[in-house]
Amino acid sequence: MVDTMENDKELDEIEEMILEEGKKNHSKISLLCPVCNSSNVTYYLGGQIGYMYHCKDCGYIGALVIET
Repeated sequence: MVDTMENDKELDEIEEMILEEGKKNHSKISLLCPVCNSSNVTYYLGGQIGYMYHCKDCGYIGALVIET
């Protein structure tokens, strides 16, 4: 039971960090998809170990994007 409560707390913390990252102003950095070179890339998942990105044009999901 204690492990479940600790896991729930960790998940809540991760979700909060993701929401905070989404609120940051990323307008100075342009992200490009490495597959189709589209700029229609958004943050998909992230936390302490890194971020995952999603290209809405080709469907790519991955950690590698081109920052310009």
